[in-house]
Amino acid sequence: MIKREIIPSILHWIGKEKILILKGARQVGKTTILKQIISNIQNTNKTAEIAYLQADDKKNSQIFSSTATLEEHLKRTYGFPAKFVYLFIDEFQMIENAGLFLKNIFDTHRKKLQIIVSGSSSLEITKNTEFLTGRSINFNINRISFREYFNYENKSEISPIPLSNFDDIKMFYQTFSEKINLHFKEYLAFGGYPEVITTLEHKDKEIILESIVKTYIEKDIAGFLKVENIVGFNNLIRILSSQIGNLINLSEISNTANLARNTTEKYLSMLVGTYVFDIVTPYYKNVRSELSKMPKVYALDIGIRNYFNRTLNSDNRLNGSVVENFVYLHLLEQYKKDYIHFYRTIGGAEIDFILEGAENKLTVAEVKYRQKTNTPVAIKNFSERYPESVSQKIILTKDVLEKKPDGTIFLPADLLPFVDILN
Repeated sequence: MIKREIIPSILHWIGKEKILILKGARQVGKTTILKQIISNIQNTNKTAEIAYLQADDKKNSQIFSSTATLEEHLKRTYGFPAKFVYLFIDEFQMIENAGLFLKNIFDTHRKKLQIIVSGSSSLEITKNTEFLTGRSINFNINRISFREYFNYENKSEISPIPLSNFDDIKMFYQTFSEKINLHFKEYLAFGGYPEVITTLEHKDKEIILESIVKTYIEKDIAGFLKVENIVGFNNLIRILSSQIGNLINLSEISNTANLARNTTEKYLSMLVGTYVFDIVTPYYKNVRSELSKMPKVYALDIGIRNYFNRTLNSDNRLNGSVVENFVYLHLLEQYKKDYIHFYRTIGGAEIDFILEGAENKLTVAEVKYRQKTNTPVAIKNFSERYPESVSQKIILTKDVLEKKPDGTIFLPADLLPFVDILN
């Protein structure tokens, strides 16, 4: 089984008066994590009463028809409220008025019940959790990270090495670079879905990816979110898949996908809300300007991107844009999404990532996936423009690992998941 690094953070809140919400795309392993948490509770408390219910299972619809029927189910099945119960609900957003439903249960029984739920649509979760402010702790469950995948394949438990320990990083890379590069190519082909990663045959991986896509389209899009123009929606996914790392021009995309602009905006919101794509805003000192300028788009799973872009078996998939997307996914492991930006001047000079750290300090990072590279002029100019703000300069390369006299660090892109750039 793949060891998920987020589990200790979730377990920290078990037994406390908080609703725990696990958010993420379908089939990223939320149910597996719930069951691992259940196993941990059972190992530490042999007499614990644990209720596990799937809200998207029609057999449970009557149980979730009201708070009274849920209470009755817990009473007759688990001895609630005489006994403390851990209540696990998978796909909780399927409950009608889910946020208010959970609030009422929590407020009435917080001393006798802990609620742990999962959900696969941030659109519905956000809508339903407005009632849970101050009552809940949220956890983003992403696809398997490259480091988790590497540790699984090699039966290792490698943790990120602080960037300040550069000699340790060099020794680690000298030891593991061949294995890292081998798994890197595989990860860039098929992405980070748990079932895909744990499947050996490439053809089987493709079939599973196709199944994941069809499940997403049928359950989330056609069914739950009720998108009528499935063809236009799929066209939009293909267009975005071919433009990862690029600016989003909604007018051009709408024309290409043959969709009205407001429909394109709606569908894009759905794709972001169901964890298929992410958008990154430009860095500006003026927040209003940042929000009004065109964002960039990244896929939240490279395998799904390759599926729609028809490059699962193409050597062309290993290009700068895909590697940049890989870098973005692993920056999300260390930074909150709102702290990750890009920089672009009117003249077109661009820096791939501007990362906001503590005390308004900035890390600038550029992907140059090639064997020989220098510090880009855009980074030099940005550092001169904001000399008091820039604390780190990182160039993500193909295989160059070096620290320059001015402090600029050249780091192989596939090494990034093993480096803690915050320390």
